[in-house]
Amino acid sequence: MGYSTELPGDDVESSLRKHFSSCGEITDVCVLVLDNNILNSFGFIYFLGGQGTVDKAMQLSGTDVGGWNVIVEPYPFGEDADWDPIAIVQGYDTCLGKTDIKRMLFDHFSSCGQIKDIKFHKSIGAAVVELYGEDAEQKVMDLDGSIMVGCKISVTLYTAPTVYSVHPRRRRNRNYYPVALCFDS
Repeated sequence: MGYSTELPGDDVESSLRKHFSSCGEITDVCVLVLDNNILNSFGFIYFLGGQGTVDKAMQLSGTDVGGWNVIVEPYPFGEDADWDPIAIVQGYDTCLGKTDIKRMLFDHFSSCGQIKDIKFHKSIGAAVVELYGEDAEQKVMDLDGSIMVGCKISVTLYTAPTVYSVHPRRRRNRNYYPVALCFDS
């Protein structure tokens, strides 16, 4: 259904950039590398353009990209697409190391959607879990008061506008149209 998650990230990004270059101007290609140098099972291509760009990219779904077939789906920009949920989490065991806490938070919140980032904020004594996905907001709130490794956690939902056409690692110019494609294997 898509690229092997064991391929080098640079190779996958380069192949995707080349394969989709006929669709329009590509502003970014992002395939996240997880622990142990394994790629995430999906990535994003951000285009400068509008609906025509998305239509062209959708026509490439199922085509061969150097030995693997890519599946293309438009990123689900819905009515509230400019809001990604951010969970502010308190009550976890702060005596543990940040790596252990991050792993526990990832495990605990992974059922809510795709986790974008986990940060710690000493000033408010909390961790912030950024994620997205269908019904992520409700799923996050269902974890308020749940038990995470022996501790009852408090979850507060904060939403903030975060739709961009350039991945955060390369975001400089915010005048791009918010068109992104998700590649799912």
